[in-house]
Amino acid sequence: MKKIITIATLSALCASTLFAFDGKVLKERSDTGYSYEGKIEYKIPDEKTIPNNQFGDLVKYGKELIVNTSKHIGPEVDDPSMRFSGNNLQCQSCHLDAGTKEYSAPFVGTFAAFPQYRPRENVIGSLSDRINGCMQRSMNGHPLPVNGKEMKAMETYMFWLSQGVPVGASVEGRGLAKIDRKMIKTTAADPEKGKIVYDLQCASCHGSNGEGIKNEGRANGYIYPPLWGEDSYNKGAGMYRVLKAADFIKSNMPLGATKHAPILTDEESYNVAAFMNIDSHYRPEKINRKNDFPDEVVKAPDVYREGIESKEHQVGPFGKIIK
Repeated sequence: MKKIITIATLSALCASTLFAFDGKVLKERSDTGYSYEGKIEYKIPDEKTIPNNQFGDLVKYGKELIVNTSKHIGPEVDDPSMRFSGNNLQCQSCHLDAGTKEYSAPFVGTFAAFPQYRPRENVIGSLSDRINGCMQRSMNGHPLPVNGKEMKAMETYMFWLSQGVPVGASVEGRGLAKIDRKMIKTTAADPEKGKIVYDLQCASCHGSNGEGIKNEGRANGYIYPPLWGEDSYNKGAGMYRVLKAADFIKSNMPLGATKHAPILTDEESYNVAAFMNIDSHYRPEKINRKNDFPDEVVKAPDVYREGIESKEHQVGPFGKIIK
């Protein structure tokens, strides 16, 4: 009996090691064979330079879609054919300040980073693919027509924001700033401690039950977005993942926080991210989410699907998951 238990234990450990996330493999698959030498300064173009022509009109409409998504393609718009978003969030609910705030997954430099390897789908994805990923996950809706005006406008706005950024260049401030990756390997996030942080730092804007504060009128979105519930992001969204959410929170929340002047500690950000996404907080499911990250070796360590991944993938610690 002891021998059988030992073999079973070893098998479990081997399986855990075999399917650990390997950053080196992800880096190899993301290699485009070219990288721009040096870093590019984070710079937001002056809107006064937007030309007075069709291109400029698309730039302006693209920004308008990012800022007031629910007004144009939300679930409450009058024209049913334009109801692409399934909730009343705005794109800038996550991509702050119309996608221009540093370390809030901004769009500055984004156009120069595509096409790129996407581990979630295990394919080379285009910018339109990435936008539609957000539409189906964070916005809990449907893909935009690739050749439609709305997709063209969003891409044009991102192109305009990326002016002067060479292909393959690294732009300081793009993406998210990571919380302490040593801490998360040995420490699990604590939702109970996260609730204390939430009540003190988040509830005044996002509501005691995560419901947010909605603007008056139809198709008018929120002053502060809901963090869980029927009108929030679904379980396929990046914000449903504890590390991704914690990275965002650390440099951006509460409002006024920045990477260089955070309000919450790494541990507080980690814990409140876990509290936001606990199982008892209802949020919509993403259709076919079981198909996400088909290759285990590049699957994000904080992807959690009930019945597929262990609780460690939801709250950590991540030491056994990250190779």
